[in-house]
Amino acid sequence: MTSTLLERARRVTRAVPPAVACRRTAAHVWGLRALPCDTPEDDWPVEVVAPACLARPDCVTHLGHLPDRDVTHHRGVRVTTPGRTALDCARWLPKLDAVAALDQFLRRGVDLDELLRQATGLGHLRDTLRLADPGAASPRESWLRVILVDGGLPRPATQIRVSLTGGRVAYLDLGWERYRLAVEYDGRAHHTSATDRGRDEFRRQELRCHGWRVIAVGRDVVPAHASRLLETVANALIECGWRPTSQETVRILRRIRATRRRPGSSWLPS
Repeated sequence: MTSTLLERARRVTRAVPPAVACRRTAAHVWGLRALPCDTPEDDWPVEVVAPACLARPDCVTHLGHLPDRDVTHHRGVRVTTPGRTALDCARWLPKLDAVAALDQFLRRGVDLDELLRQATGLGHLRDTLRLADPGAASPRESWLRVILVDGGLPRPATQIRVSLTGGRVAYLDLGWERYRLAVEYDGRAHHTSATDRGRDEFRRQELRCHGWRVIAVGRDVVPAHASRLLETVANALIECGWRPTSQETVRILRRIRATRRRPGSSWLPS
C-alpha cells in the first residue's frame, strides 16, 4: 500500500532525528498546494535538510544545519517553520510556484514584512517576496498575476469587491478598478459543467451592466499560452484607458516575443 507524502515525511524525520522536512515537502505538511502541477504526491520525494546525505531512495537531502528557531513539529513531522518554509520556497522554487506558495502562506498569517527583513541583501529573493499577495484563492490565480506583472502591466488588485443589485456582492479574482477591467481564472473544479458555465455567464453579464469588462482565463492558458494572455490583457487595458509609457510598451512587447519563443515552457524572469 502506497504511503502519502505526509506519512513518509513523518516516518523519515522520526527515523533520522537530525532530518527536517523542508521546501515543497514542508509546504505540503503545512497543508499547502505546493507540489508541481499534476504531480501525484506518491511520486514526490521527501525533501529534508540534514547534516549528511540520507541513504534512502525516497528522499532528497539538502546538506545543512538549521537553527532551532527555524524548526518545529507539525502533524508528527519535524519540519521547517511556516516562515522558514515560505523563505525556502521563495528562494528555491521556480517563480510561479514560489509566489503561489507565498500567497498561501500569507493567507495563513505569515508576516510578509518579517520575511522581507530576513531577506535583507538578497535582491532576487526580495523581488519574489514582493510579488506575493494573500488575495489569490488558488495557485493558478497566483501564476496569472505573476505573468501579468512580470510582463510589464500595472499590478492588479485581488479580490475586488463589486456591489450588485439587491445588496449582493461579487468578488473579482484580480483586476484594475480604475479601468473597470478584471481577469478571472476559471479552473476545472467550479467552471466546467453546463450549470457552472451558465452561472458564470449570468454573473459576468451582470458585471458588464455595472461597467466591468471581465476576461476569463482557462486552465489551458496559464502558463502555456502566456504570450497570448499578456497581449490580450494589455490591449484590453489600453482600450479601457491605460496609457503605458514607451518604456512599459517596450517591456511588454519584449515579454510577448520571449514567451512566444518558449511555447509551453515554465515562466522565466526577464
